[in-house]
Amino acid sequence: MTHGEIQLEASKYGTLDVTAEVSDVHLEGLGEKSFTIRSRSLPNINHQLQYIVYSNTVYGVGATEIIKFRYLNYEASIPVRIQPSRVSLLYDPGPDEDIASKVTVITKTFLRYASIRTLLATIRAFYPNIRVIVADDSRPIENLQAEHVDHFVMPYAIGWFAGRNLAVSQVNTPYLLWVDDDFAFGNRTKLERFVNVLDNTDLDLVSGRVGFKKVAHTKMTLVPGDKDGDCLLIHDHHHWGPVPGFPRCHFSTRVTNFFMARTDSVRAVGFDPKYSRHGHTQFFMAAMGKLKIAACDDVTIGHRRTQTMEYNAFRYQGLDYQRTQWKYEYFRFNIKCHLWFTEECSNINNYYKCNPVDGGFYLSFRGGNSSTAN
Repeated sequence: MTHGEIQLEASKYGTLDVTAEVSDVHLEGLGEKSFTIRSRSLPNINHQLQYIVYSNTVYGVGATEIIKFRYLNYEASIPVRIQPSRVSLLYDPGPDEDIASKVTVITKTFLRYASIRTLLATIRAFYPNIRVIVADDSRPIENLQAEHVDHFVMPYAIGWFAGRNLAVSQVNTPYLLWVDDDFAFGNRTKLERFVNVLDNTDLDLVSGRVGFKKVAHTKMTLVPGDKDGDCLLIHDHHHWGPVPGFPRCHFSTRVTNFFMARTDSVRAVGFDPKYSRHGHTQFFMAAMGKLKIAACDDVTIGHRRTQTMEYNAFRYQGLDYQRTQWKYEYFRFNIKCHLWFTEECSNINNYYKCNPVDGGFYLSFRGGNSSTAN
């Protein structure tokens, strides 16, 4: 070969240059979008390629630049992810590594003061100095403010996810612990185990067991659809495998309402206040692809169900309300159907081989209808 030429071309976000020039190599277009390397020596060309640099010149966050690489009849595309440097967010762990310096307990209560008082009493029994944040939209109001307890009163019946947002907004520790207002701490509520997992992994959120139930694992994934949206596949009682170094913890997409999480990670997802009466899966749908989640079976919290007629009137709104929520959910997440897997259709990878009506519970709302099977 007597002559070699390589062309590089950036699409729209930056320019190409070199940090050093190799002898017997001719360069054209330095500092521009299109850049050409010529030489009679292929080894010299390869050497020169080691010194090519890309500089972003058009502001973008999360944008992708495609650099075209051409040699003879060959062409390749090289993606470059553009991400400005991020400021590190640090938390003061305190002088003695006390758990109260790392974790804040948060909850939302509504018309269940007996339950929330039981929860607070059990927290104090096991973690007397840990801060607790209570978001409350009940009426009439009963004062819960106390040492290490901050009681935030909200407009009456403003809603479930709105309260969760308020509580999260007031946390100033690196981790938060979410508990429902009818939970109760016990001898097996070992928060230090959650802290150990988060301290030693890149997980964003880790959950435990509630009451006498088995630890809750759910796999969720999206199947790309068409102009009407995607399909959400929900596979209860299944996980994505064990967390390295923590054999009692398994990766999951959705977990129960007893979890410890990185405060900044939860804030980045947030809770949609549209879900005013009930909501759970919707937070984890919004977290898909953003948060790394696991469930562990060695941390347990008690569950003392408390319901009244007044509470139930708000909690259980009937089918019309549920249909309205489904419509909003399908629009919000651009999905057209849910598919709950049964054992007959248990492998998500075999989705296209599975008849959704024969294989599980199928719900479609984009067209205004729903159907079930089994």
